[in-house]
Amino acid sequence: MKEHITNRQIAFIIFGIVVGYGVINLPKNIAESAGTGGWFSILIGTAIAIVFTYIITYLGYVHKNKTIYEYSEMLTGKIVTSIFMIIYSIYFFLLATMITRITSETIKLTILLRTPVWVLNLVFFAAVYYAVTKKLQVIARICEIYGLIIIIAIITICFGIFSQGKLINTRPFFVLEDIQTYIKASAVTIFPFIGLEILTIIPFNKKENNKKVFKYSIFMIGAIGFIYILVYEACIAVMGVDSIIHYKAAFLATIRRVDIPSLQFLRRLDGIFIIVWIMTVFCTLILSAYGSIFLLSKLIKKISFNKIAFFVIIIAFIVSQVPNTTAQIQTWLDYIGYSSVFTIVIIPITLLIITKVKKYDKNI
Repeated sequence: MKEHITNRQIAFIIFGIVVGYGVINLPKNIAESAGTGGWFSILIGTAIAIVFTYIITYLGYVHKNKTIYEYSEMLTGKIVTSIFMIIYSIYFFLLATMITRITSETIKLTILLRTPVWVLNLVFFAAVYYAVTKKLQVIARICEIYGLIIIIAIITICFGIFSQGKLINTRPFFVLEDIQTYIKASAVTIFPFIGLEILTIIPFNKKENNKKVFKYSIFMIGAIGFIYILVYEACIAVMGVDSIIHYKAAFLATIRRVDIPSLQFLRRLDGIFIIVWIMTVFCTLILSAYGSIFLLSKLIKKISFNKIAFFVIIIAFIVSQVPNTTAQIQTWLDYIGYSSVFTIVIIPITLLIITKVKKYDKNI
């Protein structure tokens, strides 16, 4: 595997796959579970994500120039590795498929009212196929460029929202008696942080990816947590907890309530946000699709990567039409979130323990 990328690109790949569709309904989900103390729940979720980011990064760092397919086969054997690869492939496939469908539904309801959902799906999948066939280095550059634009835009939008909000809507900031509620509510942050598994298919190079890769990856998770808190606090500052729970796409609903005369032609932020949000979703789609196709290409070595990509995208388009309602799509996404327990927690910890027992990390 010769497709090595820099530490900075690895960080932006993490950002690209994690910050996607989930950011649009994050405020509603957190507000329902934790109220004005939701920032603390996000903080807990961020801390948990940092732990598992470190574990997955550690595996890649120890097993240089190897992806999870190679080092899992070395640690557990071919049969167990095949099972792991099937789990990851299905996980990434369903993530890409259902995110595409729910994004298309949202776009249809907000800006393209007369466009059929299947047409939007087809456009997304065509763009994803083209990007995926360019392989990891090109995808990393896309995430790096888009990521920088997205971060600047989201922070700018949030401060714009804050300027129209009321501080009293964010109070009380923390209630000691509700700490158990905040801890339980941190489970809601599972979906907005899924995607960390993408690190398992990135081969770490000894020259490019030194020990600083830990700082880059952990810093990016911390930055994502900060952005989530900023988004949440900005939304409840304008809408209030009691109102925001009634809006599924809460972030977009909040932005549409904001009108900033001083920005002149940019006074309406919803148009800017939709463009930026589609960019975040596109990064998530190409990375999750690449993850599925890459692992399948490892299992089916007789078929070329591009042919597997074509068939996977066609099947994904068909599967994306299966759910009849947004409620069914959300159910699929919930199950994907639950399955991340295997892809983020159980499998990486298992491989870490075996790595430690067999002392593969003694020379790092």
